[in-house]
Amino acid sequence: MLQTPKFLTNILLGIITLAIIVSCRSFNQEELTSPPSDSHSQFKVAGIFTGSINDGSWSQANYEGLKLIEKQYNAEISYTDNVSETDSETLIRRYAEQGYDLIIGHGGGYIQVMEKVAQDFPETKFALVTTYPGNNKNLGAVAFRSGEVGYLTGALSAMKTKTNKVGYMVGDDYPVYREEEALFRRGATETKPNIEVYTEFLKTWTNAEKGKKVVEDWLEKNVDIVAINADEAGIPGLKLASEKPGVYGIGWTKDQYNLVPGKILTSVLQNIPELVLKIATLVQQGRWEGKQYKYGLREQIYDFAPFRGTLTAEEEAKFNQVKEQVVTGKIDITPSELTTDYNK
Repeated sequence: MLQTPKFLTNILLGIITLAIIVSCRSFNQEELTSPPSDSHSQFKVAGIFTGSINDGSWSQANYEGLKLIEKQYNAEISYTDNVSETDSETLIRRYAEQGYDLIIGHGGGYIQVMEKVAQDFPETKFALVTTYPGNNKNLGAVAFRSGEVGYLTGALSAMKTKTNKVGYMVGDDYPVYREEEALFRRGATETKPNIEVYTEFLKTWTNAEKGKKVVEDWLEKNVDIVAINADEAGIPGLKLASEKPGVYGIGWTKDQYNLVPGKILTSVLQNIPELVLKIATLVQQGRWEGKQYKYGLREQIYDFAPFRGTLTAEEEAKFNQVKEQVVTGKIDITPSELTTDYNK
């Protein structure tokens, strides 16, 4: 009778010991598989920019995209701004040597260097923000489907002109802008076959006097609608044109209505930060294939600023109808007869 309690006690102690062992093993396994709460990001992304990240335009918008990547994917980011093409190789190579997973060159001027460095670092992902076909391995690019807004601004210009003379000006002749120019011309002539279309590639994004001179020449030719995609170089020309009676402007990149209220028909809105974020998303999903990825109106990477009464109800309805046809593919905006010199 005295041995029974001792026997039960031993069994109870054994059960408790076994429970403790199992619990400890479970805890140790959780420790091994769960990352510490203060662990560093495993996704490292670097960016190089042609201008200042405070330029209020292209480079700043691309930098905002880099910050979106940091926020969305808890990425460790690094960047260098005001990087010339000649200085870019050393910098890009250094980022690759430091183990960055993704290196982004924000402009078409970095293509040749990116091709060279990407070949030497096949495990690193490289990206460009421009029109470029990629190497089908680790170097690809994101760009706007610029033909969409090229066509639509051309069509809008043709709808609104009274003189049958319209103009399109852009800062450089990269393929993305040659496509935009070609589709502007197509949109204008398909809307109004007898229209005269003037276009100009400035070869600068900052020389305001050069942009202003082009607009002065157009005004002398009686051009009454000017679409300008030229950053700092285009603003004085846009103001000059819009201050003349009967002349209207179309802005670009951001809503430029307040430059000359009532005289800016609309502005092409470019969601550059979201475009840059697309790169990281493709990489994180394992879908970066080293090719060209394009986005536009359907993905809300492009849009148009409100008309604010600058169009009649009939004109606005017609524009929205054409826009819908472009988005759904009923209007063909495939570029044709464009060169493929991607180093411009």
